Amino acid sequence: MMFKELHPSLRSAMYVVLFSFTALVAATFYTIRLTYKNFEPVMDKNYYEIGLNYEKAIETQKGFLKQGYLIKTSWDNQTILPLGESEITAQLEKSGVLAQASSMTVFLERNATTKNTAHYDLKSNGNGFSGKISLLEKGTWNLRLVANIDGKTFEREGKISVR
Repeated sequence: MMFKELHPSLRSAMYVVLFSFTALVAATFYTIRLTYKNFEPVMDKNYYEIGLNYEKAIETQKGFLKQGYLIKTSWDNQTILPLGESEITAQLEKSGVLAQASSMTVFLERNATTKNTAHYDLKSNGNGFSGKISLLEKGTWNLRLVANIDGKTFEREGKISVR
């Protein structure tokens, strides 16, 4: 016995302290193991540069909106999308008239995780852009459409539900 010279009540207290300390150390190592096992990197490696250019990006976005730019998609009137592969068409409009963009990309993201983030480059079809998007997991997704207009980006964000 480790604490045999101590008074019985003090001996019990020492065993409780020893057990608590051992449990705390075990929990700490378990937490560290989980952290390394499920580690996810930052969402964007260029976060510092993006932060520096944040005001400029907001002004660019506001400028496009003032000029009447808008991105419309075939998913705009659908509240729930089916699981699996779905077709999406997107059009860039300026004041209600079809406008040109050099590219259009769709980003599907989850909140606070990069685990299932995916992006799809849509193909130009003469009347906008289209492509197939794989919706592999149920739930709510953040949808970002990014159009490249003369070297500047114009974005539209929204949410989609997959069932």
